[in-house]
Amino acid sequence: MCGFKKFSSIVMAIALVLCGVLSFNVSVAKAEGAVAINSVTIQGGAVVITTSGSAASEDGMYHLIASAACQVAPAGDEVAQQAVGATVFSIPLNKGQANSVLYKKFTICVLAGGKLAPVSNSMYILNPEACATVYPARMDNGIKGIFPEVHSAIADLNQVVPLGIKQVNLNVPISKVATLGVYDKLVMKYNSLGIQVNMILLADKAAGKDYISPLSFKGGRKDTVFYAFNASSPEALERIGNAATIIASRYSNVGFGQVDNFIIGNEVNAYPLWNYVKVGSNAEFVNEYYKAFRVMYNAIKATNGTANVYTCIDHQWAVPEASYYMSGRDFLVQFNRAVSAEGNIDWKIAAHPNNYWLLATKSWETSNKVTHSQSTPYVTMANLEVLTDFLTLPEMLNPKGEVRNVKIAELGYSSHKGEADQAASIVFAYLVASNNRYVDGLVIMREADNRTEINQGLWFGLCKENGTPKTSFSYYQNPTDPVVVAQASAHAGVDLYSLVVPR
Repeated sequence: MCGFKKFSSIVMAIALVLCGVLSFNVSVAKAEGAVAINSVTIQGGAVVITTSGSAASEDGMYHLIASAACQVAPAGDEVAQQAVGATVFSIPLNKGQANSVLYKKFTICVLAGGKLAPVSNSMYILNPEACATVYPARMDNGIKGIFPEVHSAIADLNQVVPLGIKQVNLNVPISKVATLGVYDKLVMKYNSLGIQVNMILLADKAAGKDYISPLSFKGGRKDTVFYAFNASSPEALERIGNAATIIASRYSNVGFGQVDNFIIGNEVNAYPLWNYVKVGSNAEFVNEYYKAFRVMYNAIKATNGTANVYTCIDHQWAVPEASYYMSGRDFLVQFNRAVSAEGNIDWKIAAHPNNYWLLATKSWETSNKVTHSQSTPYVTMANLEVLTDFLTLPEMLNPKGEVRNVKIAELGYSSHKGEADQAASIVFAYLVASNNRYVDGLVIMREADNRTEINQGLWFGLCKENGTPKTSFSYYQNPTDPVVVAQASAHAGVDLYSLVVPR
């Protein structure tokens, strides 16, 4: 649904245990020869490709091919030649020009039987931030966040100030790329209050065929809100990369405000619902999403060198898969495998660990659907450590060998069974998030009740529709205050601190 740090030895021990019980192989794609591309990095205005090994070529030359994400070498453009045995290639980056290679992946090919054939793995640029236009100081002022009400009747109350909010989310449909001015006032307002902005980039229905995958028009669902980005051709990939560049550039503290974090898509593992694309398998879906993500990641990082870029999953973790989603764990495994095969980068995770069954109101409860095992069907705030423990696996680490950050980018608790449940649930969620060092944000869904959600039986707001605060509003103001925690615990019938699993 769209919406809308301590104990290092314990973590290491858990990682070692998990490696034994939950192992999988992430390997670099095998080449049809003995050449390996080891790195592709921006150095000044050049892209430097380093290799090892050797392979024979009928013309005695290595041919360096730059391919679009949707191509497999030798398809693409030949950008350099060197004699067989060469270990370093250097080519112009040409950022911002028609012949830019910023979005390309590189492969060594040789002449065999009169035709070019790949003899190496393929790899993208590993450090796009090295050519960034700006490097603004990030506004990492705290994890407390909210999905704000942007309509003036509520927004003008500035309730984010007494709440002590440090992060907000804004949905940005890609169809708005030519009319971004509508977001300027919001971004600048929150920045002026010391609040970090997270932008969720979405392929909406109005974006049309330029930005929506052609596979999304095959047997399309009529009730779909968001679609897969178009990664079907070099031209389409260039288009989505340029759109991401425009958005990142505008909001990189150059006069229109600053966005520190970009989330690509919404609950993409549930792609038939929230990232619609008609494909024959989960593997095909992951490949489509990965291609678009890789290009948009490079575009954003090459514009704003300090921005973070996230993928997004919902709360369905290891639940048996159905026609309307793939499990979050399987998505992360396959997505990470695709990234690692073509050069590991510092992608991060936006998670929506809502209660199993959205109408459930008690965030601290576990069940046979919510356990502390890696095989748990669902990840909620009651077992959030399942997700962050999974990310400590060696295969899942970022290029620096660090655990990837998790942003709780959407978390909603309804007050339809009373305001006390909602208030206590939010306190417990904050205690969990603030005691997990891998969590970089907790965005509560939402500032005020939303009529569409109310019609679904969900009263997620900390305020009523008219802006009147609920009990959860005052609890979220001071969620670690001993008095507030005691009141929340009394309602829950258990010391909420005793249920927190620190990480």
